[in-house]
Amino acid sequence: MTDPATGPGVQAAAVRRVLPAVPDVVYGEWTEAAALSDWMCPRPARCRHVEADPRIGGRLRFDIEENGAEFTVTGEYLVLDRPHRVSFTWSCSTWPDPLVRSVVDVRLEPHGQDGTLMTITHLRLPPGLAGQHERGWAAIGGQLAARLAAAADQPPLLSPPHGAGSMCE
Repeated sequence: MTDPATGPGVQAAAVRRVLPAVPDVVYGEWTEAAALSDWMCPRPARCRHVEADPRIGGRLRFDIEENGAEFTVTGEYLVLDRPHRVSFTWSCSTWPDPLVRSVVDVRLEPHGQDGTLMTITHLRLPPGLAGQHERGWAAIGGQLAARLAAAADQPPLLSPPHGAGSMCE
């Protein structure tokens, strides 16, 4: 039986990347607006504004600027299974039919002691856009890996000695 989401004639893009963080940390990057705004758009594009309401049916919105042009990507969360999977719809204002709702499915699997194998599959893309989106997701995966690597290089915050009070006590 052919899967209607990935069968013949259906446009899809897929990218796999090992990331330097555990799945729970990577999952957080996919659901927090502040994190998404840092790495989600493939450079030189920039996310000018990000909204994320990570609950089933919650909305996503990316206002993007690239080379002076502005466009919007909108979506809705379909699956939230921490720390294994995030899935959401994806519609872009620059597509020939901006009402098309493709689906981005992100799977996170433990890899080694402190890593994650991330698989991004973008299904139901408009004709002719799979290659462009595969390159974009590959770039985004690299940007996320760089962000996570930089965070891992930060020294841990020092905790006050046991018994030391805080200003709020």
